[in-house]
Amino acid sequence: MTPGMQLRLAARNTLRSRTRTLLTLGMVALSVALLLVALTWIRGAFGSMLLAASALGGHVRVVDPDFEEREELMPLHEHLTDTGALTRLLRRQPGVRAVEPRITAGVTLSAGEEIGDVFARVMGAHERYFRERLGADQKLVAGTWFTGAPDELVVGARVVERLGAKVGDALVLLGTTQDGSLSSLQGRLVGVVHGGGLEQQVLAPLERVQWLVDMPDEAVELLVFTDDLHGAPDVAARLRRVPQLQGLAVRAWSEREPLKSTLASVKGVEGVVVFLFVFLTALGIWNTLMMSVLERMHEIGVLRALGLSRLGAVGLFVGEALMVSGAGGLLGIALGLGPAWMLERYGIRIGAQAVDNLALPLSETLHGELTLETVGMAFGLGWVMAVLGSILPALRAASIPPVAAMRSGR
Repeated sequence: MTPGMQLRLAARNTLRSRTRTLLTLGMVALSVALLLVALTWIRGAFGSMLLAASALGGHVRVVDPDFEEREELMPLHEHLTDTGALTRLLRRQPGVRAVEPRITAGVTLSAGEEIGDVFARVMGAHERYFRERLGADQKLVAGTWFTGAPDELVVGARVVERLGAKVGDALVLLGTTQDGSLSSLQGRLVGVVHGGGLEQQVLAPLERVQWLVDMPDEAVELLVFTDDLHGAPDVAARLRRVPQLQGLAVRAWSEREPLKSTLASVKGVEGVVVFLFVFLTALGIWNTLMMSVLERMHEIGVLRALGLSRLGAVGLFVGEALMVSGAGGLLGIALGLGPAWMLERYGIRIGAQAVDNLALPLSETLHGELTLETVGMAFGLGWVMAVLGSILPALRAASIPPVAAMRSGR
């Protein structure tokens, strides 16, 4: 039997039991549609978190290895020396777009003359880092953005609320120098930011925080931003080979916690979602085709007697499943594109509290990411469902002896 004849026979068989065919087609369509929506949401939400986290912590980060080991304790004395030279060196490396020095330290704040007990984290960096990377200027809810005056402070709304302060008030930050001595810094509250994980932060010019921690012209971290976020591991590998960077901890975003564990978790969740949809749909296809094999045993025996090989019998049933799954996949894509597009266009609001808990410069609305790759993956998995669901019934049909099949009377 020629491949063309097998194809026509498989097409005819899909119309013999229209109810069963429609049931299988609907099962595939529903699975592909739900899979498309799920993948759009998972990839979009994680992509937003990844962009926010890499904006905050850099695509590649350069720190002292001793600081990396005890980062949670913020050991300021384990800082980078000769930061200016390192910054210039990094900017000359291929694939590096920008380098931002940063210092982060814990402080207590007070408004006025009373000693305060409001704890916060002061972040010292250049104004462009706050604006271009964190988008903090778009989160202002009161006051103005930095104008260049050295004593300006932009503070998170939650910190301002606990202080009972208002724009224009003088603030005192009490912290420690790199050697543990008490140190204070006076500033003027010029702006209040809300959302994006900045609620507990105090944003200050780098030079002022360097003075607070007694670290002139130095920084704790150098945040490197690359041309391509996903190419950051390659850039980090190249930087580790630069002689002047030997002995420093150079890590891409995917090599640092918690993003390293989060990336693995997201891939695991995506894998589980795909497995469940594929398995359940393949099980439904298997059940449908197994019933078809039992009902068509006599026909299979006749075809085998007329020269249909075992491989031909397998191809007959797999081809039938692929036809139904192809139509179901197209229908599923058509059904899923609308909800997936709405997820990308409008997103899902997760609320300010969830954003604050994540401590990332995220929007309160997370959007999906609908791409041709996601559409192709969902449609391709429809074919996988068909093959997995049809292979056992097809092998069962191929293993039936022709004489026994013709005697079955079915």
